[in-house]
Amino acid sequence: MKSRITFTIIALLGAALVVSGCGTLNQEEFEMWKNEHVANTNEVNADMSNKITMLDGKVEQQNKDLMEAISEARDEAIATSQGADADTSTAIMQNVKEQEAKLRADLTKAMDMHAEESMASAKATHAKIGEQLMGIEKANMAQDDKIMKLASHIMAVEEKLAEVEVEVAAKPTLLVTVNFASGQTALSSNAQEMLDGIVEQVMSNSDAKIMIVGHADGMPVLRGGYRSNWDLSQARANSAAKYLKAKGIDASRIDAIGKAHTNPVAPQNTSAGRAMNRRVEVILYPPGSMM
Repeated sequence: MKSRITFTIIALLGAALVVSGCGTLNQEEFEMWKNEHVANTNEVNADMSNKITMLDGKVEQQNKDLMEAISEARDEAIATSQGADADTSTAIMQNVKEQEAKLRADLTKAMDMHAEESMASAKATHAKIGEQLMGIEKANMAQDDKIMKLASHIMAVEEKLAEVEVEVAAKPTLLVTVNFASGQTALSSNAQEMLDGIVEQVMSNSDAKIMIVGHADGMPVLRGGYRSNWDLSQARANSAAKYLKAKGIDASRIDAIGKAHTNPVAPQNTSAGRAMNRRVEVILYPPGSMM
């Protein structure tokens, strides 16, 4: 019937709108919305199907009654015409036609009412789908706004991290600390291995300066060729610098300095503390950093 075709077209259009409007929903939200929409559509379809079935039954019964009435009228007309004159027969046939026309008009009216009800129901369903789509669109707009704010915040954090990375990259880095025996300036085998471990890093940062700082434990220098802790700490720094130069590091990048006992890292009044203070530190200074 025309009404079924009309309703089907409107329902398909509504479904197309739903699919096109759900692009920004996640799968779970879309499935929930789809299930609700399917349930509502099934309910409307069931109601429409019941109405159509009832109307089809009425139409079928009316057609049956009409056919029976027409058949009876014709039979009556034929029987009457057989025993009546021409005028009476004509009147009877005219009455039959009028009754047939009335029945057909009633049937047409019933079908038109059914079509109007179907159209109204379809429009109501379409309007409900439109409201749901508007709600989804508003929710998506709110979600997009939150995403934009979050993206802006992330961008600000990334910019801050980039600034921190630049600051960190420009700061001096302590590469290694090697220790010495009391009064000694020669590198032990362990100290040499530790210096070997930083050669590759120093070579890869070819534009950075290397500061080698020697330290002493503060005890008076009583023997050897050094007059003070200043001389002793400088000799230790020179030993480490010479070793790194021998490993292929450009001498122009290296500065060696002795600080005697002015910068201890442990107490000077214990043997363990003094052992920690007898040291050389190798520090990497990136371009732009203060030495």
